[in-house]
Amino acid sequence: MSGVFDGEPSVIVITCSAGIGHFLADEVRELGFRVAWESSCAVETEGTLADCMTLNMKLRTAHRVLYTLDRFRARNANNLYNSLVEIPWERYIQPDGYFSVDRTVENTTILDTRYASLKVKDAVVDRLRGKFGRRPDSGNERDQACLFLHWVDDRASIYIDTTGESLSFRGYRLESSDAPMRESLAAALVKATGWNGRTNFLNPMCGGGTIAIEALWIAQNRAPALTRENFAFMHLACYEPSLWTKVKADAVKAYEPDKTIPCEIIASDIDPRMVEATLANAQAAGAEGRIRCEVADVAMSSVPETTERGVILVNPPYGDRMGDPMLLRDTYADIGVFLEDNASSYDGFIFTGSPEIAEIAGIVAEDRGSFYSGRIECRLLANPALTPDARAMYRRRSSK
Repeated sequence: MSGVFDGEPSVIVITCSAGIGHFLADEVRELGFRVAWESSCAVETEGTLADCMTLNMKLRTAHRVLYTLDRFRARNANNLYNSLVEIPWERYIQPDGYFSVDRTVENTTILDTRYASLKVKDAVVDRLRGKFGRRPDSGNERDQACLFLHWVDDRASIYIDTTGESLSFRGYRLESSDAPMRESLAAALVKATGWNGRTNFLNPMCGGGTIAIEALWIAQNRAPALTRENFAFMHLACYEPSLWTKVKADAVKAYEPDKTIPCEIIASDIDPRMVEATLANAQAAGAEGRIRCEVADVAMSSVPETTERGVILVNPPYGDRMGDPMLLRDTYADIGVFLEDNASSYDGFIFTGSPEIAEIAGIVAEDRGSFYSGRIECRLLANPALTPDARAMYRRRSSK
């Protein structure tokens, strides 16, 4: 199978959380790939299976990297099977191996989408049994070869999912908060602030420290999958380990763990357990001693002097996840005052799934758009400030 991995290029579809597609597109371009199309939750480019290795290694905001095997018309399950069985699966799936099939199916002839996955499995198994007299196993585990079917109306696409478990799981999060943020979303938020990796980055209400760790990795040019040991592409029949060795060597060379970062990254939280969680996660991420961790309320968080504008990014509780929105009003007011008081030296941001709480607290801000944390639509509010009435109310409350 030599040459298949670095052979003919095909369409590559890269998925991400809804709302961060343009950040993913920027990353793809920075890696030297042309973006042919982008949406809120996916980017399309072109490359080989070997290129998929590079994308899996280096993309911070992605979830999965899908390599297109074929696109065709299929009105029903029989049409689907007949097209799939013609694909040379012997190039990709080991006859004694294992593979899984995931799918997105919207076709009126299919009442249960699992049936569509079964037809994909049947086509692969029948093809390989005819070639080798034996067949691979299949199931739902995503730790070996993975396929993905996208079938809407009569338009079907079949992909090799070169990733397997989502790229958003970096492997360093040993401890977590009650409402953990995906690592890929955290990286997108750092990028959305415009932080350049050279100025101070402060993360009050840090939870498990995900945002601060992603910021450090960006500053160190550390590939997010540098220590990951298993990808779905490693289980393909055509896999060439020497190509992966080169990709990994390039990532190791680019990583600057001992680089003196000309700024401070500070993660703070009023809950000592969250600070302990951040310390544990930072150690697992190779960031021990590189992130200053503090137990502090937002209003008392450290704000070092800086000659170049820094960034403060706060991710407060959401009302529907973490309590009564009205009880959080004062917390949001505290955040607004803290960010406004430091606006001369720092760009301030609030990431929230309950922007109405910020409005109730009297905060006015620039809306930087929608992001999704799971199924919760969130907003990134930039340069927040309190209205004069809200500021007066805050002063009266503080004086009591």
